[in-house]
Amino acid sequence: MDESNILQLLSAIGLYGGTYVVCLISGFIPIVNAELFLIWISLTISEAEYIRVLLLATSGQMTAKVLMFLSGKGVINISKKRYENKLAQIEEKMKKWESKIDIFLFLSAFTGFPPFYVVAVLSGMTNVNFVRFCIAGFLGRALRFGLVMYFPHLFKQLFT
Repeated sequence: MDESNILQLLSAIGLYGGTYVVCLISGFIPIVNAELFLIWISLTISEAEYIRVLLLATSGQMTAKVLMFLSGKGVINISKKRYENKLAQIEEKMKKWESKIDIFLFLSAFTGFPPFYVVAVLSGMTNVNFVRFCIAGFLGRALRFGLVMYFPHLFKQLFT
């Protein structure tokens, strides 16, 4: 998605709908970068819109991750062949962190390491508790996106 596509989307469905859709798409297609979108959009919104945009961005990402979690459970059938090696590596890490799975999920959602994309699928495959997955993932993504959105304002304040 380039800038003109994003502007068309925002004009068609508004700031909030556009934020949700861009972040939903980026949850499935990593080359659609939610963080760059949020940096750009955070420079154009008011403080009153900040929390709503943050919550919708996080909800869009988590909607995608929940669908990936469900695909890992087999509820939704998607091809996982492309990521077989990565899935195996992360599955090993998840087994090591089994007693601290909430921390593992939060750190993956917050840092992107290991990729939350893959962790979501594996969480479904390894029967991680759905509610725990959603809570840890939502909190990790919300903190990540909150920092991403705040950074331009902090940078701007340092130089004005």
